[in-house]
Amino acid sequence: MAEHTPYQQQVKQELKNMDHRLDEMEEKMTSIDTKLTQVVDAILGNSLTKTGGFVNDIDELKKKIELLEAQVKKQEEFKKKFSWTIGLITAGALIIQYLVNIYPKIK
Repeated sequence: MAEHTPYQQQVKQELKNMDHRLDEMEEKMTSIDTKLTQVVDAILGNSLTKTGGFVNDIDELKKKIELLEAQVKKQEEFKKKFSWTIGLITAGALIIQYLVNIYPKIK
């Protein structure tokens, strides 16, 4: 077989270099893909590992907040009812006391 010319050797070397760079780029793409998958799993969750991710955590927090808001609303309604009851009892007691004080004076 004939010896390669300098041009052919240069082309062969360039092809080797390009192949090496291609291999490096494929490794980097695989690494980026792995990292991207980890980020997506952290955000959206992973059905294989049964992890919920941030989106699931946010949904759970929303449910808990709604529950707490409902409980606070019930407590506020109870406080209003209690305040009105105390007010009515006090008003009734004052009216009764007034009537008790007026009744002997009327006789």
